[in-house]
Amino acid sequence: MKDYLSEMRSFAAVIEQGSFTDAARATGTSKGLISQHVKRLEDVLGAQLLFRSTRKLELTEIGGTFLTYCQNITQSADAAFEAVEALRGEPVGSVRITVPVSFGEMFLQDIIVEFQKIHPRIQIEMELENTFRDLQAAHIDIAIRAGLTDDPDQVAIPLGQLSELVCASPAYWQHHTKPQTPDDLSDHNCLVNFQYYKDRKWVFFSQSGPQSITAQGNLRLNHYPLIRNATVQGLGVARLPRYVAMPEIRAGRLETALEEYHSPLRPIYLVYAYQGNLPVKNRLMIDFIRNWFTERPDLLETNGLNGV
Repeated sequence: MKDYLSEMRSFAAVIEQGSFTDAARATGTSKGLISQHVKRLEDVLGAQLLFRSTRKLELTEIGGTFLTYCQNITQSADAAFEAVEALRGEPVGSVRITVPVSFGEMFLQDIIVEFQKIHPRIQIEMELENTFRDLQAAHIDIAIRAGLTDDPDQVAIPLGQLSELVCASPAYWQHHTKPQTPDDLSDHNCLVNFQYYKDRKWVFFSQSGPQSITAQGNLRLNHYPLIRNATVQGLGVARLPRYVAMPEIRAGRLETALEEYHSPLRPIYLVYAYQGNLPVKNRLMIDFIRNWFTERPDLLETNGLNGV
């Protein structure tokens, strides 16, 4: 039988990407060639694989069965080439990563630059988004997530825990008394992230137990790097994730307050869909990210985090 690997790859790409145009873009070919490949498969099989309309594509029953084999075969072929390249010391391929927006802006550029200095033939595709996506359905290799879903087919590696620090600029503190308790924040202009604190409730923990206050202020944003910038400019007091605040604290642009009071902790994980044979390129990226954070313990809390 003729080798139909290219045709099977094109067919799988159409379904995975949702259209012939996007499949062509993803595979670096033309829409016409993708269409020819699908038509060739249908001619060989003597069956229709897709229902086509102006708005969407739908698999036929035969198409759905055939798709599973196409994906398995193409993934095995890719893994075979990657394994050989790895033995030659030249890992290749692409890795798709999804990360929360502010987290990706803070770290992933540095991580990718350092990683590609070591592995220049591995291509990285990174998406910044705050929603949980089905990794397998979206064909995403790796995700960084605050919290977990209950998907039993996912592997989760703990990177640390997200904590927050109460901060303001040195100039702000020169004109305002630092709070000694959370209640003292009522005397300050608090900069609030309304994406996470829609009710403006800031919860603190101390030896005396939990305490909450309603943060009052004249600026509410939904993006931590913007809140950080406003805080550095002296507009008020913010409660920033440790990974956002620490570079500014080290540079002397921010100073902390209420150090004896702690924010709730949220575990952050590196997540990937379970595979019997994890591709070398994915394993290299997973290990690199994990080691990168291990070497920077001031960015994420690590105490009390159990492995998953």
